[in-house]
Amino acid sequence: MKTRARIPLRRFWDELRRRHVVRVLVYYAVFAWVVIQVGDVMLEAFDLSHLMRYLVAGVVAAFPVALALSWMFDITPGGLERTQPLPQPVEAPVGSLAVLPFANLSDDVENEYFSDGLSEEIRNQLAAVPGLKVAARSSSFAFKGRHEDAREIGRRLNVAAILEGGVRKHGDAVRISVQLVGTADGYQVWSEHYERRLEDVFRLQREIAAAVSAVVTPLSAARPAAAADTAPRNFDAFNLYLRGRHYFHKRTESALRRAVGYFEQAIELDPGYAQAHAGLSDAWILLSSRYYGNLASDQTVARALPAARRALELAPSLAEAHASLGLVWENQGDLEAAGQSLRRALQLNPGYTMALVWYGLVLVHQGQFREAARCNLDALQLDPLSPIININVGFDALRWGDTEQAIASFATAVEIAPDFPVSHYGLSRVYALKREYAAARREIDEAIRLAPARAFYFAQKALILLQAGDYESAARAVEDACCLSPDNPFDADLVVAHCMVLGDRESLARIAEGKSNRSYTAGQRGQAMLALGDHDGARRLYDSAELERGSEVMKLATDDWVWRLPHVVNRAHLWLRAGEDRGREELEGLVADLDGIAAQGVRNPLTRYWAATANAVLGRTGPAQAQLAEARGMGWNHDWWERLDWNAERLKSS
Repeated sequence: MKTRARIPLRRFWDELRRRHVVRVLVYYAVFAWVVIQVGDVMLEAFDLSHLMRYLVAGVVAAFPVALALSWMFDITPGGLERTQPLPQPVEAPVGSLAVLPFANLSDDVENEYFSDGLSEEIRNQLAAVPGLKVAARSSSFAFKGRHEDAREIGRRLNVAAILEGGVRKHGDAVRISVQLVGTADGYQVWSEHYERRLEDVFRLQREIAAAVSAVVTPLSAARPAAAADTAPRNFDAFNLYLRGRHYFHKRTESALRRAVGYFEQAIELDPGYAQAHAGLSDAWILLSSRYYGNLASDQTVARALPAARRALELAPSLAEAHASLGLVWENQGDLEAAGQSLRRALQLNPGYTMALVWYGLVLVHQGQFREAARCNLDALQLDPLSPIININVGFDALRWGDTEQAIASFATAVEIAPDFPVSHYGLSRVYALKREYAAARREIDEAIRLAPARAFYFAQKALILLQAGDYESAARAVEDACCLSPDNPFDADLVVAHCMVLGDRESLARIAEGKSNRSYTAGQRGQAMLALGDHDGARRLYDSAELERGSEVMKLATDDWVWRLPHVVNRAHLWLRAGEDRGREELEGLVADLDGIAAQGVRNPLTRYWAATANAVLGRTGPAQAQLAEARGMGWNHDWWERLDWNAERLKSS
């Protein structure tokens, strides 16, 4: 209560400082002292000492006038101007707060995972309390170690209070000091100190959450109803789970592998720990070559699926379990099941931003691009300082052709998490579209520096170098990518294209005949056969290929692939060349599909180039030229491929 009584006085003091009244007071005191000292000497010299009392009285009388004027006016380069009133701050929602990462006060810096994990678990407890609006973890943790003013944190996260604290872990005991700070004025609202045995930490989390919720929203329920449903039975398992989450959030291959190990150890100690099973599933999926690792997607799905299913069996009402299963289904290609699981996760926990982001991935692969972008924007509103969400918004902007917004989103992600490589990869994509190859190379090199084991970034570097005409350096980048992940499907098309650039007929022959040291699809082998001039052999391979036009079109519009070979156009061209009507039907259907994507506002240069070559094969030179011009206007700058593409022959001659 004493703190609150002092708040009006402190606000008044802050206003005095804002209006420069304090500064004027200091200046006036110095001025008055000088005037009195000089006056004393001068008046005595002229035998006018009797006037000194009037001089002092005048100086004193002018003091309140000076203060009043300083309160009302500012001295500016343009003259005297009336001081503007302080704008009224936008009030944060009632009952809103952010849980900042607790400081690790232990002697061992390795205990940081524990302090981070406790704050995250308390945040999750609070998020389940009716009436509370709790900022997302990523945004709260963006302020870790930054010591920013509570008012600034409140402004950026739009919350009325922040919970911060410190954790000291010693032996089998833990001490936690927490305080709730109002973001309107930056002053403490509530604080408490706790000391417990480690085995009582689960009860302590609920106790802190109940105390905080009682202060923030006194009428709310003091305890989340579902808290006991997923609580671990074993402290050591919980401790291992916290270690796993610590490394999971780093999103690097080595960290994700460590997360897998910790989640598995937690499950071994407590087989009924649903959250550990969900964490294990997510970590395996993110280790695929599509995300942050180099493992094949089918391998990661095979390992993740049992863990996600087990999590759901153990805790049917756990949002994370439904979201984990949805992510597995999405990576397996079962978009219907993925959407159903992720929607259920969002019903259970509308604030679970990663479920919203993953649902956006499902919508992208279903061709619902605007709905997917809306998911990312909704997630950004919930978690404005998440680097992952800002990056996804950047890729959405890139899909709409808004390169400036894309740069802004990726740059925001870099500012939030400078060591996160995906934002640098995104910037490399934008700069390559703008033909700023030096900048593109700088950004992809930074991504490689941060994630030197990820093959995908080396393949992206090779593509940039091909665009820049540096074929020798591109060859080294391709070799590096192949060494790191010999069977990465997301760069295999680029490897075939690069062999064509080099005119490496020996390597193309090995690929075409299935004798290469890495796996290639029938379509990729067919492209190699075409490059060798064997149309009959290419036709046999393409006829055996598992190619579905709609699926191939969707792959063009996603951000998973480094480069896509025109397999659908190649196959239809071969059919048409053999006099088969299905070739014309396939090409016309392809153009319609690609035009449908463009009608949604998607500005993808590769889709327009494919449409141009499809029309060229059909003999429609006018539309083909118009679509090629569209592609170039969107940033198509792959002259190296146009020279090699047999589907573009009529474009070259027209």
